[in-house]
Amino acid sequence: MTPEVTVVLPTRDRADLLREAVASVLSQPSPSWELVVVDDASSDGTAAWLSSLDDGRIRNVRLDVHVDRSAARNRGLAEAAAPAVLFLDDDDRLAGGALDRLWRALGETPSAVAAIGAKRAFDGTGHRKRIPHPRVRLVRPVWGDVLAGWMFVSGQVLLRAEAVLAAGGWDEKLAVAEDQDLWLRAIGRDPVVLVPSVVLEQRTRAGGVDASFEEEEIRRPFAATDGPLIDARRHLKRAGRAFDDERFADATKELVTAARRAPPLLTSPVWGPQLALSTAKAAAAAALGPAGPAARHAIKRIRTRLRRNPTEPGVPTTGR
Repeated sequence: MTPEVTVVLPTRDRADLLREAVASVLSQPSPSWELVVVDDASSDGTAAWLSSLDDGRIRNVRLDVHVDRSAARNRGLAEAAAPAVLFLDDDDRLAGGALDRLWRALGETPSAVAAIGAKRAFDGTGHRKRIPHPRVRLVRPVWGDVLAGWMFVSGQVLLRAEAVLAAGGWDEKLAVAEDQDLWLRAIGRDPVVLVPSVVLEQRTRAGGVDASFEEEEIRRPFAATDGPLIDARRHLKRAGRAFDDERFADATKELVTAARRAPPLLTSPVWGPQLALSTAKAAAAAALGPAGPAARHAIKRIRTRLRRNPTEPGVPTTGR
């Protein structure tokens, strides 16, 4: 029987984390699914463990030469038999019932090219936090939200396979920001279903690379038609840096400028609540003057006590 959903899971030298990712797929009761694991030339026992799995729904693709993750995802996509596909990273986990919620939402909305659920960040110390996401089901395009910098990861998204194939799959020339590129090409201006349920548990990741150049290049072709949204994204990123540096007045100014440059962000169910809350926080901290940083750190300490402050691996939570 042809599966309804294909989960593509590329992996490389993460056998312990891979076990958790695979277990999260095995726990999905419905719809009918297949799991295509692309072993990207692992050398840590991954191949032996995958070979030991006795489940006809799991197929292993072994690459003898290491490739980047976009190429590994495309290799898995080529093996996909289902009409819908989800790309799961090997250090993340699907939430219980995730595939069922996404599949039902996509099936009930023929006009939608994808279903996007919420995610919960977690770390190795038991801290968990739901990342902001619309709390009610909505059907709408997210083109403007993505151009303005809305970040969602592949494990949150169930895509119609035909749309990904028509877009040419993942861009193998990109090592960073490749997901944003795919959303703009495969989802584009078509509507998606925003599912309020948490469908992904995303493990916090250490470090990271600066993708600013690639993110700008991805958006460059749309500057003539969507310049205000792209400009608003730059101000939003500046606001984030200013907030991190505790320059709260500057953060407030950048957030207000972003809203002025792209007023539709204020009515977006994705950006509107976040923009309003962030502006209020920055303005309040700025009004407190020297007490602003102390108030911010006090709030972080409270989150830590409530175990709602996921951090990068190896980074202590106290005092952040």
